[in-house]
Amino acid sequence: MSTAKDLQTPPGPALPPISTSHTTFHIPSPIPSHPALATLLRGVNLSSSAKLPTYPRDHPLRSGGPAQMREGRDELRRVAAGVRTDVGEEGGFWSEAEQGGRDGWFVGRPIHEKGADTHFRRLRAWGFTTIRWIIPWEALEHAGPGKYDEAYIDYTIRLLRLAKHHRLRVFISPHQDTFSRLLSGTGAPYWVLLALGLNPRRVHQSGAALVHACWKEQGWGGEEGRESARAGNAGNWPDMIWNTNLHRLAARHCFTMFYASEVFAPRCTIDGVPAGRWLRDHFNSAFGHLADRLRDAGALLDTCVIGWDSLNEPHEGFVGIPNLNECPPTQDFKKGPSPTPIQAFHLGVGEPVTGVSVDDFTSLGPKHRGKTTITPPGGQGVWLTREEAGEAERKWGWRWGAEWDFWDEGGQGGCPWAGHGVWDRKTGEVLKKDYFRSKPGGGSWEFIQDFWKPHYISFIARVRQSHGDAISFVNPPIFSEPPDLSEDVKQGRLALSSHFYDGLTMLGKRRHVYNADAVGLQRGLKSMSRALKFGSGAIQNGLRDQLRELKSDAVKEDGVAEHRDVDKYPTIIGEIGTPFDMKETKLFGLAKGKTSWGDYKQPAKAMDAVLNACDGRNALSYTLWCYEPLNSHDHGDGWNGEDLSLFSYDDVPGDDDLLADDPPDLKTLITLGSRGIESWCRPYPVEVAGRVDELNFDMSSGDFELRITVPALDGLGETFDHSRADEAVGHEACTKVFLPFVHYHNRGCDGDDSPKGRRRVVGVPEEGGAEWEKGHGPAKVDLEVEQISHGRLEVVGQEGRWFYNLRKSGGDQELRLKIRPWSG
Repeated sequence: MSTAKDLQTPPGPALPPISTSHTTFHIPSPIPSHPALATLLRGVNLSSSAKLPTYPRDHPLRSGGPAQMREGRDELRRVAAGVRTDVGEEGGFWSEAEQGGRDGWFVGRPIHEKGADTHFRRLRAWGFTTIRWIIPWEALEHAGPGKYDEAYIDYTIRLLRLAKHHRLRVFISPHQDTFSRLLSGTGAPYWVLLALGLNPRRVHQSGAALVHACWKEQGWGGEEGRESARAGNAGNWPDMIWNTNLHRLAARHCFTMFYASEVFAPRCTIDGVPAGRWLRDHFNSAFGHLADRLRDAGALLDTCVIGWDSLNEPHEGFVGIPNLNECPPTQDFKKGPSPTPIQAFHLGVGEPVTGVSVDDFTSLGPKHRGKTTITPPGGQGVWLTREEAGEAERKWGWRWGAEWDFWDEGGQGGCPWAGHGVWDRKTGEVLKKDYFRSKPGGGSWEFIQDFWKPHYISFIARVRQSHGDAISFVNPPIFSEPPDLSEDVKQGRLALSSHFYDGLTMLGKRRHVYNADAVGLQRGLKSMSRALKFGSGAIQNGLRDQLRELKSDAVKEDGVAEHRDVDKYPTIIGEIGTPFDMKETKLFGLAKGKTSWGDYKQPAKAMDAVLNACDGRNALSYTLWCYEPLNSHDHGDGWNGEDLSLFSYDDVPGDDDLLADDPPDLKTLITLGSRGIESWCRPYPVEVAGRVDELNFDMSSGDFELRITVPALDGLGETFDHSRADEAVGHEACTKVFLPFVHYHNRGCDGDDSPKGRRRVVGVPEEGGAEWEKGHGPAKVDLEVEQISHGRLEVVGQEGRWFYNLRKSGGDQELRLKIRPWSG
């Protein structure tokens, strides 16, 4: 009989080095004479709570726990389950940040050490090999410029060692959303907002951002929002409202200053250098310091940490807006009040604004809801007063340049954009409507080429001072094409880390009978009539088309693959997933939802659709958003109302939480607390001796098909040692396929009772293999091989091993394997 101890993962051999010299990731073959193996990296993002600091030890939400917490949870979850973005000053939202946080403020993010071993074992048992590790700038440098949280870095190193023990590869994401947690996102520390002239306590009331922590008190802003809050609707945080913050004043200002202050705000300097350069240098130094510490820790770089993402989902700010009097064309998504840039400037200095458009995104698409008035209380805007600016300089230790003086005689106002002549405070009119678009000598500014690219180059150069072989995971703005990059930047160690969500399902939290090609629309490849898709088949093909277009960015010769005569770069979809809190159907025939918690049929179908889009001929690597152990039905992933976690203790029936933490068998480890597991715990080729042409999986039947091409050795070129070709042919090649117990578990009969013409394969347990269910013997895979064109299939644990011979000459071999669960 299995015990929790039996489920422990023994230390495995060191992971082989990974290469990006082909259209897929590659690792060396264990057989020295064989060519490298193609590998798909599939895993999770860890996690939403990584964006938030922990509570103080004496805080009520930590010591007592909120009422909605289930009795019987252990201390670990009592400590953290209340962490969420709607907790304001009662959770120290502003006051702790104003003091620079605490040593180890983010220790416990993304997961607590106490339960980390079980979480990593669960991820490996699900077939995942890769973690996108979320680290916001705030976690590293919250105490002030150049002051790093060494306790947090020590904690991160300990967890990475444990991840390495479980043979998990990690790439680190310097994470942000809407620039900062104080703007209802994540990323930059509190002091960065002060350095850019903002007062975080007045961000929400001035309409500069919709801050979840202010929702209970102030609603949306304006009379409509306050009446809603007074009427008891404060908990009705609009779904996915954080996305609108990208187009509000605070985030646009911060992104513009961070990337481009030298061009658009030359009067704004800090410590004698442009404000943006000052911030970018601090950002690069903070993550460079982390890279230094990981290097000095030893045996983590390359063996566990394989690379670094560029800044998560960067935004252009004001750059490129053609007319500041209007919402720009790129702001096609509107939900809630949507001020134009000039309206945002007025609100920013505390002036009331009427006629602010209120919009929504419904099952039938965008919908205008009318207009509202936003009146900043007390006429106070978002900008620091002259007195507050002086206090910030004294406390945090920087010095603004003499020209950073945009206040009126009373020390109020302080808008840098009025100070740079973009608009007139007296008349309220825009003076330079295309200020952020038109270059003085002609032409237009391009955010990616002119501003994003230089920072990316400086960032990865700093990281590689410590991590010389780091893979650069390039994360351009959402759905945007990356720029061309020189070989001295790429160094043959590059992968694209694009993100993809089915926007209609994400925003509406329902499945629809129609959809649209968002990538094609944004890139101008399709008109709306061509982009619309009706029916499940057309929607599925449309999703694959969008993923194919994103994948193509890594091989286009006028992009990042420029100057490469042969192999192109791989793509990993750094974020992809679907919400598990789908709503009940409201429009019969147009949308499908769920009726109760635990009913994940529709979310599973939605997840299956986007992951099928990654399969097929796309054969993409990906890291799902997300694995969040602190997920709850009341607060989702704890971040702005999102609920995408593959796992939740609230989906553990009864009072079996401790079973999820200390599972007695594999079934408990793999399934307890999982959500829609049949959709994302799916078969895929982990290592391929050849290249993947196509893989397809049917979630309902369990049918799986893999097509690969194995080149003849004489066609491999200089990357293969042709003097060893005879030796290579003498050893069978092996492709490894993950075959999850969730779909292919043996239910008892091990005999070869298959009818004539059917081939049954019953796997053998891993060495020391655990039981699927307590008292029922070691877990085994049980499947039918419907077709195998070459070689043979053996199964050990959840690993299928497809053996076949290589050819020295004679052209490529096209191989096919097709399996299904054994049905007796």
